[in-house]
Amino acid sequence: MKITNSSLYNKCNERPLSIFILESRWRLLGHILRRDSQIPANQAMSGYFVTEGSKFQGRPLTTLPVVLNRDLSRIINNLQLKSSHDLEYLRSIAQQRDEWTKLTARIREAAEASQSEH
Repeated sequence: MKITNSSLYNKCNERPLSIFILESRWRLLGHILRRDSQIPANQAMSGYFVTEGSKFQGRPLTTLPVVLNRDLSRIINNLQLKSSHDLEYLRSIAQQRDEWTKLTARIREAAEASQSEH
């Protein structure tokens, strides 16, 4: 007997692991953005958007900012994570925990909706 992934999730009353990972990723980002800007994680995020020289050739790397930007692109408004300005905007949202929680809930809901379409 063959059972689909979605049927198994429903039968076990669970969500896909990818949704748990997405939630954890955004919870961690909010925690990092609320911390001091001098901690290594914040410096790494800020340093990612500093352009030095030419970009390398080949397939674009799948980095954390790329994945976060893809998550943001799922929701309706024009939020993105492609520059240090976008990072600062997300940092200002993260300072307001209620707003950050709403944002992460919208991202999670959009991800769940896109998974249910497949």
